[in-house]
Amino acid sequence: MVCKPGCNLCCTQKVYATSIEAYYILDILSEEEIKILEKISNYPRPKITNNQTILCYMHGTEPPQEELLKDLKPCPFLDEKGLCKIYERRPLMCRLMASIVPCSQGMAELPPFLFQISTIAMQLAENIDIGGVYGNIFDLLKFLHYYKKGEAEEVPDYLLNNLEVDELPILPEEKDLRKWVGTLYRTPVEEKITFRDLLRELREEFQSYESLTFLRDII
Repeated sequence: MVCKPGCNLCCTQKVYATSIEAYYILDILSEEEIKILEKISNYPRPKITNNQTILCYMHGTEPPQEELLKDLKPCPFLDEKGLCKIYERRPLMCRLMASIVPCSQGMAELPPFLFQISTIAMQLAENIDIGGVYGNIFDLLKFLHYYKKGEAEEVPDYLLNNLEVDELPILPEEKDLRKWVGTLYRTPVEEKITFRDLLRELREEFQSYESLTFLRDII
């Protein structure tokens, strides 16, 4: 990978995430930073969630094309040095951005295997956040901010309901990808608890919640 600090051409306002990712960021934002987010507009919004896109391909249909916005503006979380101010809590989509060629040459080039495991990682995140929503990270942060204050009761139309998709998009011949998933599931995250154990616990807990009501208990 050629990515390095200060390389931020991919750090635009096109960042999609789940509500649990947004809440993780919201916890460290100040009122002043929320006000900065309120001033930005005309950023892209997804038409469907990551898991809905996976279902389209599984069913042999093309997902709806996103509206292409020219000259995407830089992410408002970049500081004066071009570094991410929320780097430790950045969304999963940002964590998966990488390239094997300099983006300044025209566009990023993501290795196919990394693209595959990135898709699975985002699928698992959406599976965990059942009852939550999906959308542009700035929409999510602004909505959750007001929801936390009791000033927003309904989810706006531009935020999409998360969808649970259990089947992973792995073809029989993709043995390396299947091996990677098996290793991920067996990875210990705590003593005697593997990633798969934790994933199962989280999904069982979140399935008992109605849409977004879980936030009232943890905010």
